[in-house]
Amino acid sequence: MFNFNVPLSIKIERLNICKKCKFYQPTFGTCGTPLIGGTVEPEENNVTYYKEKIKLCGCLMDLKTKFRFTSCPANKWFALDWTAQEIKELDVFIGRIYNAAKIVQEDNEELHKWYSKMTGKKENVSGCADCIRQLITEFRRQLGKVNETK
Repeated sequence: MFNFNVPLSIKIERLNICKKCKFYQPTFGTCGTPLIGGTVEPEENNVTYYKEKIKLCGCLMDLKTKFRFTSCPANKWFALDWTAQEIKELDVFIGRIYNAAKIVQEDNEELHKWYSKMTGKKENVSGCADCIRQLITEFRRQLGKVNETK
């Protein structure tokens, strides 16, 4: 129902940047060692990039490059239209309401404010429980909290 992925052109642009990076692992399509990040040497989880230590993510870049909130650990590309602080606030909020037994009206209104920010237009607050669950799931997916299903 909801899909907040970046436009295909941005995903392709991000992926092309990754594929040109010296840390990209073409065998696995990952940023550094799959799942671990870093390099194949366990003691080298951090790498030096322009005199700065960074932690490679180990993500499957074909997936990571399509999510709106993700960014490159080497700062070669960034989250789309969101600041790190906004992403952190959303992550905390979604984490708080995800396992709630009931979504109170104030939280539902805040959820729809985030939804409006995501779409760039004023979204009406929905009372539909299934719609609210799906919206929370999509935010969690974009935040990297659930596995890709498509």
